[in-house]
Amino acid sequence: MRNFMVLLLSVFIFSNLRVQAQESVLHLQMFDKTPFSIVLDDIHFKDIRISYTIKNVPHGVHLLKVIKPRANRKTGRIIFADYVRIPEGKEIFAYIDSDNLFRVHDAISLNEERPTKQRPDDPYIKDNPSRQDISNNQSTNPTITQPDNVAPVTASPGMNVTVFQTLKSKVREQAYDDARLDLVKQSVSREVPLNCEQLGEIIDVFSFEAGKLDLVKFVYPYLTDKDQLPSIHNRFKFQSSLSELSKLGNK
Repeated sequence: MRNFMVLLLSVFIFSNLRVQAQESVLHLQMFDKTPFSIVLDDIHFKDIRISYTIKNVPHGVHLLKVIKPRANRKTGRIIFADYVRIPEGKEIFAYIDSDNLFRVHDAISLNEERPTKQRPDDPYIKDNPSRQDISNNQSTNPTITQPDNVAPVTASPGMNVTVFQTLKSKVREQAYDDARLDLVKQSVSREVPLNCEQLGEIIDVFSFEAGKLDLVKFVYPYLTDKDQLPSIHNRFKFQSSLSELSKLGNK
């Protein structure tokens, strides 16, 4: 009987730990750091603030509404209302972009050590390397800069400008990176190549670093300026990704 009770207690503790492991943390702000409020599923966060941090969010699909206050009115204006997918056990840094679309800048495992150096296009960039608070003094508009050791270059011929803009718009309309990558695979070939500048613009549409890396691996054979691959390295932050990119450049 005693052994049975110990087993039962162990199962209970393990189950609780498992449930906790499935929960995530969501950080959300506007691209221009203007105030807003949110509704997540049936929970209305009525405080108007420039950023939200919501802990213990179960993984899965959630209905998110983002509401901007209106002057001299009791009710705000809903600028975003859609279902968003929250991965398991992640700390998610997301923002609403200038087109009122939900963008995930990064999703870091809650057990993973945080990088101390952020990318130039990080919407959460700040003077303090810690990402617990969001600075009110930094612009959140992504600014892509070249690494110090890469000289500015004139873009090589790539995809026709009109065709590329159409492709980028269609990629942006997709909800998930898998669908975005599938669309690129249908559109890019040796007859319809990309240059690194165009690749960088497509990378910026993707949400997760893993998806961005898969994109580069697919597009690399069809680049017209493979020697300029280092120019897109600043879109990646993890050393494992940069190592994979270096291997591509050595092929």
